[in-house]
Amino acid sequence: MYYNTPNINRYLEKVVNFRKPIILFYILAAIVMALIYKPHFLSSDELFLSNNSLEMQKTNDQQIDTYSLEKLIVTIDKLDDKKLQKLKELHKQIAQLDGVSKVSSVFSNDFIEAEQDGNSNMVVVINGTQLDSLELKKMVKEVHNEYCNVVDENFQNFYFFISTQEPIDVKKLTIPGSYEFITLNNEINWLIIFVYALIFIAVTTFIFRILFRNYLSSVGAILIIALSTIFTFSMIMMLTDIYTIHITMPFITISITIVEYLYFYYRWHVSQYKSNKLNALRKMLNRSMTPAMWTSVLTVLGLGSLVFINSDIIKLLSLSVIISSITGYILNLTLLPAFLSHFELKHTHVPYARLGYLLASNELHYSKKFLFSFLAVTYLFMLAGGYLIYSKSNNFFKLPVKNEQIELKIPYKEMNLELVNSVSMFTKDLQERFEDELGEINSIASIMENLNNANTQTDELDEEAFMQALFYMDLYNLSDKYFDENTLTLEINLFDMNKLELLDWLMQYEGIELFFVDKETLLSISKYSQTVLLATSLFSALIMIALIIGWIFRSKAMIFVGLSVNLIPILWFGVIISVLSIPLSLEMLIAMTISLGLASDATIHFAFKYFRLRYLERSQKHTLEKMFFYAGIPVLIGSTVLILVFASLYFSQIHSLQLIGIYSAVLILISLLTDILLLPVMLLLVDHFQNKNEKRTI
Repeated sequence: MYYNTPNINRYLEKVVNFRKPIILFYILAAIVMALIYKPHFLSSDELFLSNNSLEMQKTNDQQIDTYSLEKLIVTIDKLDDKKLQKLKELHKQIAQLDGVSKVSSVFSNDFIEAEQDGNSNMVVVINGTQLDSLELKKMVKEVHNEYCNVVDENFQNFYFFISTQEPIDVKKLTIPGSYEFITLNNEINWLIIFVYALIFIAVTTFIFRILFRNYLSSVGAILIIALSTIFTFSMIMMLTDIYTIHITMPFITISITIVEYLYFYYRWHVSQYKSNKLNALRKMLNRSMTPAMWTSVLTVLGLGSLVFINSDIIKLLSLSVIISSITGYILNLTLLPAFLSHFELKHTHVPYARLGYLLASNELHYSKKFLFSFLAVTYLFMLAGGYLIYSKSNNFFKLPVKNEQIELKIPYKEMNLELVNSVSMFTKDLQERFEDELGEINSIASIMENLNNANTQTDELDEEAFMQALFYMDLYNLSDKYFDENTLTLEINLFDMNKLELLDWLMQYEGIELFFVDKETLLSISKYSQTVLLATSLFSALIMIALIIGWIFRSKAMIFVGLSVNLIPILWFGVIISVLSIPLSLEMLIAMTISLGLASDATIHFAFKYFRLRYLERSQKHTLEKMFFYAGIPVLIGSTVLILVFASLYFSQIHSLQLIGIYSAVLILISLLTDILLLPVMLLLVDHFQNKNEKRTI
């Protein structure tokens, strides 16, 4: 507890005596574990989410193949016959690539016309590849631009939707004009990863050199972080047998470890001001080891239950925080004193600590009215967010798309008119629900309706018209495009809409059985379906952490403080992303996990230092000053380093790193402001020593 000072003299003596074997042991252990456990890094969250996807399992149970649906957008200045021919050749090149099963574009569409042959009408099916530029423009405009998802109204942007089982290298294609290629198969550019590792080292070295006036602090940080990262993910692979790691997950270890390292190193650094190096090590351990131990206990108990949830994402995230907290603590307790015992500093003065005195003076006279108002608004947002997530999650987590496509499979036993009518009814219901948000819907019902309209023998599709439509489909080789022996194929083209709202409607539709086959849609469904699970897991972790904080400090009021301080960064970040309609992603969850880890650590260290000094009968003003000096400055330095490093990731070429960069930078900034501005005020509010020391000078 905060009123006890551990006696670590004998322990420190052993560490100093065996410092070289300790350092050698950790380095060799890290090398061995890095050689034995080699993770496979991914930059896409497709695999993590699809593993727990019920819709994916449903599709696989029907033995229906899934594929990646990738999109190539080609932009030209003006459409003429020469450019059109090159676009047709591009369509053909894509279709011939290995792994490509289908290409949907304006050149794969079949236009149906009725030609007069004497006294009778003759149905003619014209493919987009058979038209010249003028005919193509005329044909598309005649159908009121129903093909807006594959070509825009100015005929400058052409969209190719590619169904493939393998990654596509668009650099091998001859593309007439500029292009944009959108894919789920994101390859990792290790050169960029290496560059940003150097940026992290450079930023850490630069800031630590300015603040601590030495290079020792940055060398120690890089050593502890590197070993902690290796041990963390080796343990994860050992315990879970999961060797696939998202490229952004090591940032959890970096964030947790660097701040915890700073608590230890900073105390050693400032303790040399009036002490020798051995006494500085002693103060570093007996002042930091107890709160650091409780942060690890808090992490294990608070997030431990999440490890047993049937979700690889939640399991990996929670284990990353838990194991990095434990390994970081052990390294700071053993390796760090062994390493630092070799050195003695000359420059230990920290002039920037005056910031702590400034904050203490201002926060001592806080406004209760403003504090309670802010907390009231925060908890109102929490209730509103809970209502949206649990009752209308598709309105809370939006996925706006434009010019996209979804492919569905509909199993059948017998091809008959009843089956076609059921698909037609589904199409009608879908169009009535979403109206102008949808483009063309291609199905066996739509092609038969077009064939029947061109034939003009009946107003509605009857048994005779159905058989005649099947005849024309076989005649013009259209059958394979719309059905096979077991399933019907249905394409839904999305113009400008919230995709999650459509997916929610499709999953609840009861008229026919629908199966999703493109991995991007399955990924969106998995994200959507796990929203409640993820939100519940995060909130349960917050509640558990708050209860443990209350137990650690033997105070019911600290339950409220722990919940508020950990909740505020995540909640206000959620408000921001909700307003901006940013969809939920794995990178966002990693950023929230980092924030939760940092906020819970800060709560323990701040509160531990505060209540210890109040127990020793220090005034509130003096307590706040010392708390900021010993706990606030390490949080401020660590958060600043992390914000700069994460912000720099936004300029990388890897989408996952861009997302984790901006999300984490924003969340860490909110968490830092909460720790510096709100947490001390809440500690003053719940100070149970207040009456006892009321008469002391402030």
